[in-house]
Amino acid sequence: MSPGDLLAPVFYMNTFHAQYNEQVLFRCSIDWQTPATRIVFCKDGVEVYSLKAQQGQLSYFMVLNVTRGSSGTYTCGYQHRNESNWVRSSALSASRNLTVTAPHPGLLHTFLAGIMLGVAAVSIVLLAAASYCAVKKDERFGEIKG
Repeated sequence: MSPGDLLAPVFYMNTFHAQYNEQVLFRCSIDWQTPATRIVFCKDGVEVYSLKAQQGQLSYFMVLNVTRGSSGTYTCGYQHRNESNWVRSSALSASRNLTVTAPHPGLLHTFLAGIMLGVAAVSIVLLAAASYCAVKKDERFGEIKG
């Protein structure tokens, strides 16, 4: 979206730092007197998401599922299309930077170790139950034979 001459919206993000697979909430807020027909979210100056504006609605949201490529500079803007089909664009909002980091390796190792420990514990309990049942079956079989 190319910047225009209409009043810029206000852009919010719920965080400036995120990890892979997290979600970041973006909000684009327009002035109550602003005639908008389309809301646009941009990353590094390129449109990544848009939605139709609703009359009387002042805030619009986008949820970003964070990936490795999500780091960048985000903004939002809006467009107004009049009865003659002429489109006017707003200036873009102030930009916000999102930094994406990988999960801390120590946390990942701790998580995986916990899973392995849980699997081992369940395996031991199941093996013990199976052994107990086998011993009881052999005892009953010995009573019947004798």
